[in-house]
Amino acid sequence: MDVLLVCSGNICRSPYAEGYLRHHLAARSVGAGRVGVRSAGTLGIVGSPPSPETQALARETGFDLSAPRSRALEFVLVDEADEILVMEHAHREEIEARYPEDSGKVHLLSEFHPEAVGLAHPPDIFDPIGLPLAEYRRCFRLVRESLERFVHERLRSFD
Repeated sequence: MDVLLVCSGNICRSPYAEGYLRHHLAARSVGAGRVGVRSAGTLGIVGSPPSPETQALARETGFDLSAPRSRALEFVLVDEADEILVMEHAHREEIEARYPEDSGKVHLLSEFHPEAVGLAHPPDIFDPIGLPLAEYRRCFRLVRESLERFVHERLRSFD
């Protein structure tokens, strides 16, 4: 199982989500060596580290994001992924337009949030870039809660 997490710049939401998902899976011994996790951004930013706020909150949560660098969304990442979790409807639309053959694998991450399950139109997970640290915390709480439910629903069989 390969999971791809997508946001705009791959410097806040998706690198945090990638790091947290790896951390969460390892802490629960889920999918040891059988679940691959990557992230990318639709804006094509390459080589930038996660934002300082993202790195600080990752450390607070128990994982390190000092090494990862942003990568652009490209065909090989989309093609190899089994599940693609996006932060915004716009990301889903872009992937579906660029790679229509892979549209069935694309899900809005917030679809898995406990408060959004069953909603016809789950909300976007907002971009905290440039906002106060409290907004990063709020954003990343949404990411964590959504990923935890995703693991429970989609990755239980990898225990």
